[in-house]
Amino acid sequence: MTIKKMFGSFLATAIIAVSAFGQNTTVIVTGNTAAGENQPGWLFNRDSTGAFSFNLGNASIGFGSLYVGPISSTPSDKFVGENFINTAIANVDSISYDFKIGSGGTVADADQFYMNVYANFGVSDDLKFYDCRYNVIPAAGSTTNFTTVTFDPTLAYDVTTRTTSPFPCPAIPANMDLASPGSNFRAFAINVGDSSNSDVGLNGFYDKVVVSTTGGSTTFDFEPVLTPTNKNQCKNGGWMTFNTPVFKNQGDCIQYVNTGR
Repeated sequence: MTIKKMFGSFLATAIIAVSAFGQNTTVIVTGNTAAGENQPGWLFNRDSTGAFSFNLGNASIGFGSLYVGPISSTPSDKFVGENFINTAIANVDSISYDFKIGSGGTVADADQFYMNVYANFGVSDDLKFYDCRYNVIPAAGSTTNFTTVTFDPTLAYDVTTRTTSPFPCPAIPANMDLASPGSNFRAFAINVGDSSNSDVGLNGFYDKVVVSTTGGSTTFDFEPVLTPTNKNQCKNGGWMTFNTPVFKNQGDCIQYVNTGR
């Protein structure tokens, strides 16, 4: 099977947007998918001007990835990609992501590619910023291959308790339900940088974020926007390589080029 056919078959079965997690779906992400804070989907650098883009190459799934950096000398410059999961802790089995350190860093920079998971006790508003922030920090990384980092709610993590939290935060996220049943994860965020000058020039890649729940799993595949600009690109299987939009066949692709719909 050719790469074009492989890519096209993959895109044809992928779901472009999703409002709930489950049933083993793959979602191609080419940019922001959430309508706003606490709405289902992704928001990238909504409070930052740091550089990032979706590019071909350096992929752990599909054919592209999310590229971050290089981080500037401005201390506040960093990258934050938020996904507003808003799901009961009891229903989340794991959250994982793949990262690769770019040429501007070394393996010692693995801890700069971390994830924060924002959780609220059952008695709190599910959409409160957070009661407990779990900090998932990689112990190792690579400049040549992707490294997978997995958050398991039944394991212990470094945790930050917010001053407005109704209870002390346990190291094990699942134990929040012991203090207050119905506790939830509001959001998680993948990050690059630490808001200091120690990360200047750092760059890298993210791909294959997987949210596994009791109802199934959702895999987020970061890809660039791929849209045909002339009908010849649709021929000889080319129609299968595009993701914005996804086409049913060659004729569908040619019609889009000719009419814009």
